[in-house]
Amino acid sequence: MSAKVDQFCDQLRDRLSTIEGRLQSVKTNMKALPEQAEKALRDKLAEARTKVQAQKERVEQTRANLKARGQQKVAETKEAVSEWKAKGETRILNARADRAEAYAADALDYAVASIDGAEEAILDAVVARIDADGAQ
Repeated sequence: MSAKVDQFCDQLRDRLSTIEGRLQSVKTNMKALPEQAEKALRDKLAEARTKVQAQKERVEQTRANLKARGQQKVAETKEAVSEWKAKGETRILNARADRAEAYAADALDYAVASIDGAEEAILDAVVARIDADGAQ
């Protein structure tokens, strides 16, 4: 494989490892919830909300990037790609590969942000249940 492919695979592996770590963290946090004090839980929820809010602009930009790339992929038909290959249009093919790699990176970043949002939603649900149980 080329050095660019190896580099891209390494970057994907790093991002996937980050996602795996985040999912493991959420799982660990959920298992520890029954043992946590209510204040600590509310603090964790506030922290998660702050994190999600801080990521909001970047997530919107990533979503726009994903949408634009999806539209661009429709325009790049298999016939066009075959034609570029036949003509040896390496500049166009390299640019297409760069965009595809950026799309994959954005998709993974969006997945990480979604995990953060899910963690916030889970914590919010637990706090809501504590509130409901406390009112009874």
